[in-house]
Amino acid sequence: MQQYNYIIAGAGASGLSLAWKMLHSQLSEKKILIIDQSLTPTNDKTWCFWDAADPPFADLIYRKWTEAEVSIFGNRSIEPLSDYTYYCLRSGDFRNHILNSLKDHPSFDLLETPIQNFSFNGQNPILHTDKTSFNADFIFQSCFNPWDKAEDHPRHPLLQHFLGWEVTTSKPVFNNNVFTLMDFDQTFGEGIAFIYLLPWSKTSALIEYTIFSDTLLEKKQYEEKVSLYLSNRFNLKPVDYNIERKEFGKIPMEDRPYKPWYKPRILNLGTVGGVTKPSTGYTFKRIQKQTDAIISSLLSKGTLQPQPPSKKRFKAYDLWLLQIIDQHPKDALRIFNHLFKNNSLDEVFRFLAEESSIFDDLKIMSSVPYLPFLRAIPKTFDRLREL
Repeated sequence: MQQYNYIIAGAGASGLSLAWKMLHSQLSEKKILIIDQSLTPTNDKTWCFWDAADPPFADLIYRKWTEAEVSIFGNRSIEPLSDYTYYCLRSGDFRNHILNSLKDHPSFDLLETPIQNFSFNGQNPILHTDKTSFNADFIFQSCFNPWDKAEDHPRHPLLQHFLGWEVTTSKPVFNNNVFTLMDFDQTFGEGIAFIYLLPWSKTSALIEYTIFSDTLLEKKQYEEKVSLYLSNRFNLKPVDYNIERKEFGKIPMEDRPYKPWYKPRILNLGTVGGVTKPSTGYTFKRIQKQTDAIISSLLSKGTLQPQPPSKKRFKAYDLWLLQIIDQHPKDALRIFNHLFKNNSLDEVFRFLAEESSIFDDLKIMSSVPYLPFLRAIPKTFDRLREL
């Protein structure tokens, strides 16, 4: 059985972010294995985030914007961002850059093979493939859901699910200085639905139809919505554009308590580690905070003392909103309307990034309808106590 100091199981955003930071720290002297069933970079995802400082992976940023559009109840507004910039990374660029850097370093081994499972021998965690096994001081995994089937199920099993087209058009129709954060679809009644649009140029963009609900649609239903939006908003017929790429995803809007460990000395990373913001689905920037904390802990203590990704008050806000989206989507739509109408986008982004003060939070909460929250609070007492 081969021995490593660290094994990173899963070469997605969280696994490769951790590997990159190990590569650029004193941990690069350790013996480290990166393993995934595929290590071939593909541009199948886009990862976006906002930041007030220099962004992580600045050299890999594909596009950035300082103006955002929101449209709800027929009110369309464009607002400049003063404190934040909105950034976009492409998964293929990210994976290609990091994997190529790791290949050239003698401390890192890359292995492309399916992972069967993990075990713990009383001292070390062990990773099993169909042909061999590896043990390590610690394993960092983003492959398997840590929730056992016998354990508690989500109270509100919501997903953020979306399908997008990356298109090029025969005529300039997009404002490449402005991204569309949310253009709400009021015809959708089984949850919250909106268009999310990232313009690469005046003739190319990624357009996603995104839903917060507990049920996936047939893929043709998402595509019909994207096609209809291109027609209604930009007067584009199918003959006027080419679909260069399609992107589909589903992100759990997880309401269960944070679970840091998969098994002893096997730490959950990224979405399976509870890092995804439950009420929004944003993950990438929060991954960077998690991986920074891991590096700091290993360097200073030689062990891991994981911390919850959110303070309790932010977890409470998320649970209240999830309950409202799940049970009362029309109320949730009203909440979003007041949120964007009564606050600047910088204030909203600060709140959603969990960088706000308690006074900022009170301002935000006082700007939206309070009755839905008064109904939601007692219904989330049990879950909040589990935190």
